[in-house]
Amino acid sequence: MKYQLIRNAAAKLFYGGSVFLLDPAFAKKGTGPSYAGKEHSPLVDMPCRMWEAESRTDAIVLSHIHSDHFDAAAAEALDKDHPVLVQSGDEANELLKDFIDVRPGTSGIFNEVAFERVPARHGTSQAVLDDMGPGTGVVFMAAGEPTIYWAGDTVWYKEVEKAIRTFQPEVIVVHAGSAMWAGEPIIMNAEDVIAVCKAAPNAKVIAVHMECCDHCIVSRAELRAKAEAAGISEEQLLIPADGEEIAIQQEAAF
Repeated sequence: MKYQLIRNAAAKLFYGGSVFLLDPAFAKKGTGPSYAGKEHSPLVDMPCRMWEAESRTDAIVLSHIHSDHFDAAAAEALDKDHPVLVQSGDEANELLKDFIDVRPGTSGIFNEVAFERVPARHGTSQAVLDDMGPGTGVVFMAAGEPTIYWAGDTVWYKEVEKAIRTFQPEVIVVHAGSAMWAGEPIIMNAEDVIAVCKAAPNAKVIAVHMECCDHCIVSRAELRAKAEAAGISEEQLLIPADGEEIAIQQEAAF
């Protein structure tokens, strides 16, 4: 497998013979909403052009539809023939109206890749959860590939721990910028990421969703410093820069 971070949660996953475009949000720097009243997001430009981000894509996978995960710029730019895999309920979203193959559901198979959606908790209090609406993580599985758990927009809680225990992923992708809403984190903070690393000590953990939106308060440098202080190595916790590629092979079984 190869995971290439584009920006924020947007990434390309080369896996099981297919290329998946994850949570594409393509707005230019400063042209999107302000989530914290500080400055307009995205805070940085994409490291590539839109067509380069889309290149070779076989399917689009959305964890949920918020503007920092799928936006009007991406909806306009992307080829409408791409299959779009969404959580149940998101298929009616206005941004998807021109796509001809939108596939809602909790599990399925795309080419040689099996996937299963798992719960995510996009906040802590019920009031914030009501604001955020539903979200999901996605587990990808394919022969000859490491199992990947893309946790999506979630805090650390029992269902994340359960997904790790159930699927035994070799790669875990976490959204780690501690985005804040109404005074509480709605995605993982540094302590949550450390908890993931400790719950899956043999997995590679890839931390993204940082330094792009004005409500995210944890930087890459801060996450690295806190992880190192907690005994989490650079070999386990990978924190890619925008545009960076990470290649991971499945561990051989004996």
